[in-house]
Amino acid sequence: MKYRITLILFIYLLFLSSMIYSQESIEDNKDNENNEDLKKLELKIDLPFFDFPYQTDTMNAMGYGFFNTYSSLSMDQSLALTVDVYSAMHYGLKKLNDSLDIPKVWKDIIYYGGTAAGILTFAYVLPFGYPWMKQEDTRSILSRFDVNSINGNYYIDKGGVIGMTDNELSQFKANAPYDFIRMNSAGNEAYNLFSNMLIRNYFFYDLDDLSWISALISTWVNMGLTGGPIIIFDYMNNYGIALIDLKANLEEMYKNDRGQETRFLTGYDMLNWGYELFHPDEPYAARGSHPSGDGSVARYITFEQFSDDEMKYLVKQSYLSLLNYVSPLLFGFKTIPLGNSGLVGNFALRHYLTSFGTDITASVFFKMKPFNMAFTYHSYQNYDNYFPAIEAELVDFPLHIGKLNMFLSPRMLIGIQPKDQVFKTDSPEFLGLFGLRVDFMAHENIFPYLVFAAKTKGWVAGNEYLDANVSLTLGVSLRF
Repeated sequence: MKYRITLILFIYLLFLSSMIYSQESIEDNKDNENNEDLKKLELKIDLPFFDFPYQTDTMNAMGYGFFNTYSSLSMDQSLALTVDVYSAMHYGLKKLNDSLDIPKVWKDIIYYGGTAAGILTFAYVLPFGYPWMKQEDTRSILSRFDVNSINGNYYIDKGGVIGMTDNELSQFKANAPYDFIRMNSAGNEAYNLFSNMLIRNYFFYDLDDLSWISALISTWVNMGLTGGPIIIFDYMNNYGIALIDLKANLEEMYKNDRGQETRFLTGYDMLNWGYELFHPDEPYAARGSHPSGDGSVARYITFEQFSDDEMKYLVKQSYLSLLNYVSPLLFGFKTIPLGNSGLVGNFALRHYLTSFGTDITASVFFKMKPFNMAFTYHSYQNYDNYFPAIEAELVDFPLHIGKLNMFLSPRMLIGIQPKDQVFKTDSPEFLGLFGLRVDFMAHENIFPYLVFAAKTKGWVAGNEYLDANVSLTLGVSLRF
């Protein structure tokens, strides 16, 4: 645990030290010498040091001191660190590419090859890549409900979330069944948030790098790790198209585990999520006994445990997960001109797995200095019904009060969701959220910031709480 905390704090310090480099980059990219608002941004690093009440709740649930809460980061903290890592990587590679005085073919080999190597390194070797973030988001739900866990991505030979006992998981499900469902889909949520943040930054800050490639690959990895294509392929196997043997894969996982605390939390996330969605009130142990016969619970759900109706629902969601590819931004198309006024736009679709079913979002982005705007339509869907909501955001709107310069980013969401997060209900429940981020300019590159958010009961991507919640995040943003 001390190793994980030290490593996280080291990464924070590493990003803080990076402000020493490229002090001239903002000066070189001013659109107007006297207007700080119009500087072209090349790199934005967010360091959310404090996230309340998550850190205090986790400290109380786990029985540790406040400093130890950094061993299980909040969704916002892990997302920020991972976006920082990839943003810094793409920024550094772009700077290197621009500085090389060699033939273009060699520059392209170094640039694109370095990008591929960096993405693969953080995905499979080093922590703080998006697989690490996926596990941290899952752990953030576990930690709130007093379930100890370890992020296996700190270790080359492990991966996944490990360290839980069956008793801890049984108590968690009995006490909070809908948070338990959400825990199984938190990885899908993490990947969607990461891809969405990268393409938003790419659009709003007019980045001239390859960060969109990381967003695209994250979208692809999301489908593989959460099990979407696996379900489609296995379903097709029933019609004579043998593409994968999921049963053999799970049997191998069972064969290789060595006790409850070294066993993975889930097999394929989407299968566990789907099973719990249809069986929220079933005791955790009812899913069956571990094949070893040691009396423990079988954690890895298989297709045989689903009815035909349940299986059709999962197949439908697998196909709908392809919506995550619907965005020009994921393929490097940054802006779509909208007339001659200087207004440009873009769009993206998303398919989230949630505690009550799914959230299919359609987002449109607009910008015309000094306005950066995002509007999102949410189609929250449970088993038979849909519940709409609309969301609006203003990103980094400049405000000057005397000598105090700041950026304001308000956000509002209004709509309905299934009452009490229930999968099979047609009763609605009001959902509302108001958020405000304020970045204060302490230096042309240093912006302390705070994020305030208040929401009613309900699921919101990136917020660990299904109950009504008021949260406050404090951090520092570095902008170059």
